Amino acid sequence: MTSTTVAELKPLEPEPVPVPYYSYRRAKADITTDGNQQQSEGHMENSNEDNPPTQCGTCKSTDEEELKKYECAVCFEFMDTPVGCGSCQVRFCRPCLERVAKQGGSSPRCSHCRAIFTLEFIQVDDTLQKEIMNTTVLCPFRGCGEKIAINALKLHEAQCDHIMMRCKYYDWGCMEICKKKDLEHHDNRECEFRNELGRLVHAIRKNARVQNPTLNRAVNSTTRRTNIIIGRNSGSVFDVLAMSYEAVCFTGRFAATIDVWQNMVFEDHPRSMALNVLLTLPLITLMSKCTFWMFFDLSNTSPEALYEIGFIRFCMHFSHSILVTDLAAIAIFCMIVDKEDASQWTQTALPGTAYNIFPASYPFSRDIVATCFLGACFFFVEYWETHPGIMLLFMTFSFTVSFASCMARILEIVRGLEEGVLKKARMWSTIVFALRYSSLFHMCMPSEAVKGIIILRVAKHILKDLLTLNFTVEETECFIASVSPNLFASLAGAVMSFDYLGITNEHVDWSMTLYGWYSSAAKLLFLNFFTHVAYRCGREFGDVLYFEGASMRNLINERVQSYNHLPSHRPTVYGNFVFTLTVFYMIFIMCV
Repeated sequence: MTSTTVAELKPLEPEPVPVPYYSYRRAKADITTDGNQQQSEGHMENSNEDNPPTQCGTCKSTDEEELKKYECAVCFEFMDTPVGCGSCQVRFCRPCLERVAKQGGSSPRCSHCRAIFTLEFIQVDDTLQKEIMNTTVLCPFRGCGEKIAINALKLHEAQCDHIMMRCKYYDWGCMEICKKKDLEHHDNRECEFRNELGRLVHAIRKNARVQNPTLNRAVNSTTRRTNIIIGRNSGSVFDVLAMSYEAVCFTGRFAATIDVWQNMVFEDHPRSMALNVLLTLPLITLMSKCTFWMFFDLSNTSPEALYEIGFIRFCMHFSHSILVTDLAAIAIFCMIVDKEDASQWTQTALPGTAYNIFPASYPFSRDIVATCFLGACFFFVEYWETHPGIMLLFMTFSFTVSFASCMARILEIVRGLEEGVLKKARMWSTIVFALRYSSLFHMCMPSEAVKGIIILRVAKHILKDLLTLNFTVEETECFIASVSPNLFASLAGAVMSFDYLGITNEHVDWSMTLYGWYSSAAKLLFLNFFTHVAYRCGREFGDVLYFEGASMRNLINERVQSYNHLPSHRPTVYGNFVFTLTVFYMIFIMCV
């Protein structure tokens, strides 16, 4: 039984790009006259620029013919020591011809004339050797232009900073080719293999212990595909939807291959940005429905009819669509402008702080976005009339909160994070605020809605030590949470005074007034409870999806650790259910 020893793996090193002989140009001979000497020096100074001096076609072809005789017939590089087999006039490098002699066995043959020769027959061509020593060429790499003797080319190529080098991970997928002086910057700043992928390559080479070309090609294709996945952007709608589909329908595979989504889920900022996209996309899709039908109606209206209608009547006819479009555009503009952090809004100070109206720093952009989305939702319901609009709004409300919380819960389990990942996303407060209060303003009159807000805020302040339940959904109250309880108490007194004047003048029945107060508070309490229920249902769905994919996750982990192919997979049952509901919701919004 023979034992095999495994040679130590050589460290990965960058390799120079091979340079053919025709890339070199013969250097002009130095001329002894003063004027011509200065001209030759000036030519050499210019040759150090990035753009080397050009030659005409005749001179270039002449150089190629003259330099070709210095080329080895085996390795096709310039010869250091030209030798021959003794039977023909073709010349080779000494190492190349000696290698041919050793590989030929007892009767080696010349690779050109096929004559039998031995090591004793090898002769040095002294005449050609002198020509090689006296012939100088220009370095072919841009930025150098140094004159080198042909027999010193290899020494120069080992020292020249302008030689083109391949990245040390070239065989593993990094196709970068740059100058030798720029290679350190590429390795430390640009190479995709400088972190996780580099460690993966070293682990594979360490475990494999062989330089296997088949393994290299397989990992090469895998790393290229991985580079595309890692390059995904959490601000892209398509990338976020792809990640959501993977997490919901193939939760086990998503958990086992979470590394390929590292640019979107490993850090707080990209993770919050992805959740912001999930929170905002359904509402923007809802708003775009009004814009689409407005332009559709305009396309079917003739210019003569528009002229007869007039600008004022035109604006009145499309007033709701115009308001929805403009308010949504303002909200999106504020979101784009305020791009400091995806988990919090930029704090801004205004002159009002001198009068204690606002704190020293306050997220005004958050309140602008929340108010604009609230107005857009309100006029959207007005555009589609009350009942269809309220139905679409409630569907969007429940879908947005539940799906985003489901996705956030999956990320929490997979990454081992604490509860509250969704609430760290800055769009959580604005979207839920807009959906809750736009629904409230259609369930009761705006004046009654204000009464409901006052009752809950005052009750929260009075019962804050008795109730631990967050019945006001405090993190989504935006500017309402910044109003002091004393101001709400004063506002409650003012509204009750107006109601008392209406009762005393017999304009309003006192029972109806009390009913307005308590019914609006009950409706707002219902919407807050509905928010909690949708949030908790989404989290429960996330738990179910994760544990349903546990068996697939364990199988994938075993295959990944043993470097085997990933197993076949099918979507989870609950994942199919959620995906079907999502598709139905999108079709319903766009077609109804």
